[in-house]
Amino acid sequence: MVKSLIPGRVIVVKHDRQQQQLGLLLKVSSGGNVKKFTFLLLTQNDSPSCDDKRTSEEDAHVMDGFSIEFFMATELYLPEGASDHVVVELKPEDIIAVTTKTIKTVAEKVIDDYKKRQIPRFKDDPPSQTTSIATQELLRLTESNLHGLPVLDPVNDLGIKDMSVVEQFLDLKRRRDSLSEFRCLLCPQIVEHLNQMKANMKVKEAMQKVNFLLSDKSLQFGPEYGQRIEVLRDLRYIDGNNTVQLKGRVACEISTNELIITELIFENVFSEMQPSEIAALLSCMVFQEKRCSQPSLLPSLEKGVEQIKAVAEKIGKLQKECGLTEPVEDYIEGFRFGLVEVTHKWASGMPFSEITSLTDVSEGIIVRTIQRLNETLRDVRNAARLVGEPVLCQKMEDASTLIKRDIVFAASLYTQ
Repeated sequence: MVKSLIPGRVIVVKHDRQQQQLGLLLKVSSGGNVKKFTFLLLTQNDSPSCDDKRTSEEDAHVMDGFSIEFFMATELYLPEGASDHVVVELKPEDIIAVTTKTIKTVAEKVIDDYKKRQIPRFKDDPPSQTTSIATQELLRLTESNLHGLPVLDPVNDLGIKDMSVVEQFLDLKRRRDSLSEFRCLLCPQIVEHLNQMKANMKVKEAMQKVNFLLSDKSLQFGPEYGQRIEVLRDLRYIDGNNTVQLKGRVACEISTNELIITELIFENVFSEMQPSEIAALLSCMVFQEKRCSQPSLLPSLEKGVEQIKAVAEKIGKLQKECGLTEPVEDYIEGFRFGLVEVTHKWASGMPFSEITSLTDVSEGIIVRTIQRLNETLRDVRNAARLVGEPVLCQKMEDASTLIKRDIVFAASLYTQ
């Protein structure tokens, strides 16, 4: 079929309000994955530019390409009175039929002449001889063949071997021939009724789109949201009606790693620890470096690390059971204990110049981690006050006081 679509071929197309008119093919080009066809078409001498009538892509609708005039049209479009011409690009779906006729012309000259006359200073120039001959021949063919020209057969002439395409072509022809049996075509208001149906379809589809956007199905993370709700329900942060419980209110007081810190509080992991040990262990919630030297920990700190890992494993397994994709090992490894020793020594009063020799982590990261740790200690203090744990609340106050000293919390010259 592509071999038949060569410059000079006369083709029946639909364009603007005209459902069947002859067009002279001038050029075939590819724009992305879609072919575009440049045609020379006849128009009324006083017709407005068709470019102003095109529907924007946002307002386009599948029914816009359907018109009852296409099925009712029995004659080719012929301009009344003096005719003009236009060169336009059409899509494959605008092609109705490929005729057996061709017109000898130089397509490039027609296109260049039309483009030239779109420039304001050449707007009043007459068409070139090549354009005039092509236009006159197209008009002659239309006048002498108002009821249509012979078209190429999809199998014999176009060489289409795909039976599904041939069957679709024959089915379209059969359906079009059967339209004469429908009495609704005799209704004088059928075009108005069709336009009403188009408007109704657009409104219904707009309503469906709005309803979809308002529904949970439009949420990109809807499934994950449901899975995390199930995790909160199993941990008793919310009840069956999604009402926030005490553990949920405690988690709301914490700004980072809410689940595991809340579980540590309710399992009394910190109850037997000293403030300096609590501060050291909670540093794993804010320290983010993946690679650093292995710390040398006291037995009490090693025990605390194992307790935190055990709680993290419990939460990780529960999240996996509820459908979340994060592996349990990755969740546990998200808590990094590389600065536990450094933080414990700092909370115990060791100078900053000495704690930097305990690790290969840079001084800036140590300072930033301890500063963020102070925020976490305040969150845990507020959570302890909420659940009525005055002892834990005091320990958090003491831990915050221990780390909030010296150069780590000195006023910055750049921010003062």
